[in-house]
Amino acid sequence: MDRTDRVNKISLKEEAVHGTVKFPLAVYRYEGEGEFTVKIHWHEETEIIYLKKGRFCMDINMQKYRIHSPALLFVGSGDIHGLYGEKGCEESAVVFDMKMLSFEHYDSVQHQMINPLLKHTVQFPGAVTERDGMWEELVELYGKVLTEAVKETPEARMRVKAYLLQIFACLYENGKFVHMGDHADYDGKRIENVKKVLGFIQENYGQRITNQDMAAVLQMNPQYFCRYFKKIMGKTPTEYINEVRVEKAAEYLCRTDRKIIDIALECGYDNIGYFIKRFKEEKGVLPSEYRRSQNNVIDGQNG
Repeated sequence: MDRTDRVNKISLKEEAVHGTVKFPLAVYRYEGEGEFTVKIHWHEETEIIYLKKGRFCMDINMQKYRIHSPALLFVGSGDIHGLYGEKGCEESAVVFDMKMLSFEHYDSVQHQMINPLLKHTVQFPGAVTERDGMWEELVELYGKVLTEAVKETPEARMRVKAYLLQIFACLYENGKFVHMGDHADYDGKRIENVKKVLGFIQENYGQRITNQDMAAVLQMNPQYFCRYFKKIMGKTPTEYINEVRVEKAAEYLCRTDRKIIDIALECGYDNIGYFIKRFKEEKGVLPSEYRRSQNNVIDGQNG
C-alpha cells in the first residue's frame, strides 16, 4: 500500500486503521517518482520508518531534521510528525500498536522496556544510521518484519512480534532509549497544547479564525500565544492556517467538480484573488492548473 493514501491530509489525528483487531500492525511502502509528503499528524501507534533512498526532512514533536538515506526513524505513540522526501525517494514503514508486545504475565521486560515506552517516560531515538554499530543488525531485523508481516499465518505473526522485540532489545543494549526524567511532563504538556490548537484549526478552517480564538483554547494571552506557536511550529498561526486551507482546497479540486470560487469559500477564503495567490504560493500552480494536472494523473492510472 502507498502510505500517502492512509493519511487524511487535513486531519491532524490520523484516523486510518493499521492492521486489524486480531493483529494491529500494517506495512506501507513508497517507491514513487514524485516528491513524497506525509503532512504533520499523530496516531496512537508506534512507527518504524526505513528511509531506503533519497534525502528527507522529518518533523517530529516540533523539531525538524534533514536526513540522508539510509536511516531508520522511530516514532512513538502520540508523537506529532511529518515526513518529506525528494523526487525518486524510497521508504517503507511498519505501524503497530505497542500493546501487542505486552506480556500477560508481568515480568522485568514489561517493567523495564514496554511500560516505560507506553507511559512515555522513555523515548525512542530519533534516528539510527549506518554510522551506528548496530545498523546492520537493525536493518536485517526490520527486513524480516516486512517479510513476515505480509503473511497471515500464526507462525509469521509470532515471528513479527519476536523481531520487533529483538529490535527493541538491540536499541536497549546500545543505550539508544532516552530517559525523559523531569522533561517528560514539560514536553508532554507542550505536545498536548499543540495538538489542541491544531485540532481546533482542523475543525474550524472553513470559518474566520483569530489569534484570540486560538489563544483561548490554551487560555493564553494572544500576543504570548503567537510567539509560543511560532517558537514551537517554526511558522506563524496564519501561515499554518493557510497551509491547512490550501491542502483542503487541493483535496476538493481533485475529488469534486465544484467551482473554484465555491471551494475557496468552503475553505475559509472570502476573497478569490487572495485564495488563488495563496494556493499558487503553496502548490506552485494555479488552482485550475492543479485540477487539470491531477485529473491527468488519475486518467493515466485508469488507462
